Amino acid sequence: MSTHKVRVVFPKNIYGFLSLMERVLRKHREEGASSPLLLLPIESWGEIESKRERCWNAQQRAEALRREIEQLMEGKKRMMGELTEVMRAIRDVLLGIHAQSPRSLGEWGFEVNSSTGRVTKKNATTHDETE
Repeated sequence: MSTHKVRVVFPKNIYGFLSLMERVLRKHREEGASSPLLLLPIESWGEIESKRERCWNAQQRAEALRREIEQLMEGKKRMMGELTEVMRAIRDVLLGIHAQSPRSLGEWGFEVNSSTGRVTKKNATTHDETE
């Protein structure tokens, strides 16, 4: 005699999972005193339902915050691009004025590095095969 395995899967998507749980809880309420789920050692089904609802709300709030974070990061990225262009222009003007003494830009808060040698292969940026 062969055995037939039955596999019952939970949805991987959180909304699918929580919707399934809502359907199960609704069926449990409809069954009332004849529900087979009363065999489970759960003291408060109301608490389970409340947790399911709070989990649903937490997921929706997390998604809203994620969207807000994405919007904030995009706005920040645009502003940083604009501010970088302004800072380059400022640097260029100051370098033009202080062409003979570029270290003077340090008085404006810039970090000024000077080197007298050419860039060697050792100092150049290399790319790893894993990149």
